[in-house]
Amino acid sequence: MKKATPPEMTHRDAQLLDVLKTGFGLDSDAQVAAFLGITRTTIHSVRHGKARLGILQRLKILDHIGFLQSRQWLESLLPERLSERIRQSSQALAQRQARARQRLERDLNVEGELLDLVQDACRFRTDTELADFLGVARNTVSNVRAGRASLGPRPRLRILNQFAPFDTERVEAVLDSTEDLIQAVREWMEKREQLTPPDRLHHPLD
Repeated sequence: MKKATPPEMTHRDAQLLDVLKTGFGLDSDAQVAAFLGITRTTIHSVRHGKARLGILQRLKILDHIGFLQSRQWLESLLPERLSERIRQSSQALAQRQARARQRLERDLNVEGELLDLVQDACRFRTDTELADFLGVARNTVSNVRAGRASLGPRPRLRILNQFAPFDTERVEAVLDSTEDLIQAVREWMEKREQLTPPDRLHHPLD
């Protein structure tokens, strides 16, 4: 049975919407929805405590504020970007080339190929070891390989951190805690005010 979201958490998400409005010069919830890439119905649900913003929306906010000096959190988690990063490892590339014929025969999808690259690079002997590393169930790995499922943002973050380490504690904090994310946006707003001429402070940002 799915646990109910505590009221204070949904309240903080509604507050986050207002902080985004102020910080990015957004005039309406419709603009907030477009900014986050979600529907106005979802915004309405967040406003009324019936839903929370998802991880993808939170990552999009991190991109906009340049969290940890990066504006490519979402792009970095794309399967093809992760695969490209892993291929930069000569060891992983050599192992991949040795198994290339098997992969072609299996006709893997992009995420299936990503799993093979991770398994090669990290020298996991079994899918169980791979699943433990990703923090997912063993059958999830099988389903991703078969194209019946997709890796979520959190397993992809684990892969990214393995090959391009970042401050995992800070990232996990802003993904899990709306209060921490609000604070990160406010800190960005303060820095922007220090660097931006007064006559441009209230202009919407790209």
